[in-house]
Amino acid sequence: MNVTSDARTGAYATCAGTQDVAGGLVDRGIRCAALIVAALSLAGNLIASDFSAAKAVFTKRCMACHTYGHGVKVGPDLKRVTDRRKREWLLAFVRSSSTVIRSGDPTATKLFRQFKSERMPDWTDLSSELIASIIDYLKADGPDQKPPDERNAATATLAEIDTGRALFHGQLELARASQACAVCHSIHESKAASGGSLGPDLTGVYLKYQDRAMTEFLRHPCIPQVPASVSNMYLTPQESFAVKAYLAHAAGLAPRPAAVGAANVIKTAERETNDR
Repeated sequence: MNVTSDARTGAYATCAGTQDVAGGLVDRGIRCAALIVAALSLAGNLIASDFSAAKAVFTKRCMACHTYGHGVKVGPDLKRVTDRRKREWLLAFVRSSSTVIRSGDPTATKLFRQFKSERMPDWTDLSSELIASIIDYLKADGPDQKPPDERNAATATLAEIDTGRALFHGQLELARASQACAVCHSIHESKAASGGSLGPDLTGVYLKYQDRAMTEFLRHPCIPQVPASVSNMYLTPQESFAVKAYLAHAAGLAPRPAAVGAANVIKTAERETNDR
């Protein structure tokens, strides 16, 4: 199942099925933009939720001996392993490589000889569901997928910048019910500062620290969370990217041309509606 593809398809299908009525052209453009942004955000959440346990096991156990796309380590490179091996074979081999080797399976015995009789540990403590999820994670190119907050702010759409603005100023509630940035910090927009004064003004902070440093900073709360949380994360990855995009915009970084183009379509629709 391709969660991202399914989410996109559903959003575009809904947009395509929307009928134009008097004054409906603008509403349709705004509604479709909102649907697509929401669908992609939902897809990101679903992917993170589906593979979080698989990613943790893969990182802690598998990567001790394997790479993903960087060649042989102790064991074989696992990139495209789901293309090279049948799913049933992978399920059995991950569960107990020793059992598969002892059975005389030609692929398993060849690998055993190729890697100088170094056998992969039996992972009998992992549930069948978790092993299946690890295989799905590899099939989805999970190790090559970057978290949403690692996107460069220059790729943000106007809708994502607006979301970041709303999160920063507390107009949208943060998923972990933390305090909005504007409780302590301000941003200068339209020649006026907006926000708190307890912390420094953040209007130019993106240009000072640049994208990677801002990504790392936004992954951790700058003060103890209120209310208290068992998580050490202040924002979700999607929220972190949106806030970073807003900070970049406030610092003067222009949104990507495609995003500007989409905004111009809606503005054109607004003018045409007003001229009727």
